[in-house]
Amino acid sequence: MPDSLEWIADAWNSRGLYITCARGLSPQDLVQRMADHEPVEVKPATTLQEASGMVDMSQVYCTGRIGQAGDWAFIVENGGSEGWALDPGVSRGAEVLIFDPRPDDPPSFFSYHANGEVQLYFELGGYDPAGAQPELLRPALEADGVIPPEDCLDDMLGMDEELSSHEQRRRVLTVIGEHFGLFLSQQTIVSGHLPVVITRTSPPTSW
Repeated sequence: MPDSLEWIADAWNSRGLYITCARGLSPQDLVQRMADHEPVEVKPATTLQEASGMVDMSQVYCTGRIGQAGDWAFIVENGGSEGWALDPGVSRGAEVLIFDPRPDDPPSFFSYHANGEVQLYFELGGYDPAGAQPELLRPALEADGVIPPEDCLDDMLGMDEELSSHEQRRRVLTVIGEHFGLFLSQQTIVSGHLPVVITRTSPPTSW
């Protein structure tokens, strides 16, 4: 059975994994659109730790390991990822999902871009959605008890206890994965070997 996305919340407790996924692009095409230089060379497969060790903050500011999960291409970055500041134009002719832990400026967030526009954006520490389709995930999040029904704001979960912020992130990530048909292997990303690329040779514009 494929992994749901809830493990990402657990991984964020110990490391900054900046995950960007695209449907309608190959991993190589996604990287070319995200990188601050071209052409981008795809290097031999490495571990997460080896890719992180390539970041020296002088010539290499961010590296990423790339792969494919079903219909979705993905890149998992280390170092100075653009994250929340990634240009929505990256999604032209495609769909792009961004999972940014924001370890230095929490809370973490999720963003959905499609055809060059932000369709949905919200912080995982709460639920105040923005974008062209702000209500896209509301029915699924309400059904899972993660957010209250719009007509029942005083009853956060429809139960006696609220979820912890960590459990809320886990459940939101699960709902996102199920909605978009995105399932990422924790074993592959955290412990496996994947081709590596350099995505930034200069500091991110958001710094």
